[in-house]
Amino acid sequence: MPALFIGLLAIVLALWLLKSLARSDPRWFLAKVIRTAGGTGALAGAAFLGARGELFAAVPLAVAGLGLLGWLPAETRNLFAAYLDRWRPRWREHLDDGAAAGRRGSMRPGKMLEEEAYQILGLQPGASADEIGRAHRGLIMKLHPDQGGSTYLAARINEAKDVLLRRHR
Repeated sequence: MPALFIGLLAIVLALWLLKSLARSDPRWFLAKVIRTAGGTGALAGAAFLGARGELFAAVPLAVAGLGLLGWLPAETRNLFAAYLDRWRPRWREHLDDGAAAGRRGSMRPGKMLEEEAYQILGLQPGASADEIGRAHRGLIMKLHPDQGGSTYLAARINEAKDVLLRRHR
C-alpha cells in the first residue's frame, strides 16, 4: 500500500512539474526547480543523516538546503550567488530586474556603509588599520577569482577595506 501511495504521488508531482514547465519561461522555471529540489533534497538528506546520528554531515547539508530555499540570511545567499557567478556567469541576465532587486539584499548598488564593511571583513567596529589589512588579505586570498572566487566577492572585499581605511587616514 505505501508503494502505491508513493507511486501516485510521484505521478501527480511529475504531471504538475510538466504542466508548470509548459506554461513558464524555461530559464526561470528551471532555476527555481533546481533550487527548490536541491534545497528539499538537501534537507531530506540532512534529516536522514541526523536520524542516523551523523550530525557532522547533517548540519552542513541542512545549512546548504536552507540556503537554497532562501531561508537563511543574505550572506549565505550572496555566497551562493558568487558560486553561480562562477558556474554560470550570465545567470543574472535572465532574472526579472524587479524581482532580482528584491532578493539581492546587500548586493544593492551604492555606497557601502561602515557596518556592512565590518560584516564583510568579519571585524568588530573600531578595528585598527592592521586588523583591517590582515582580514582583507585573508579573505582576498581565499575569494579572489584566481583562487576560485568571483569578481563580485573580490570587489566587495576591496570596497569594504577602502571604506574602513578611509577613517584611518
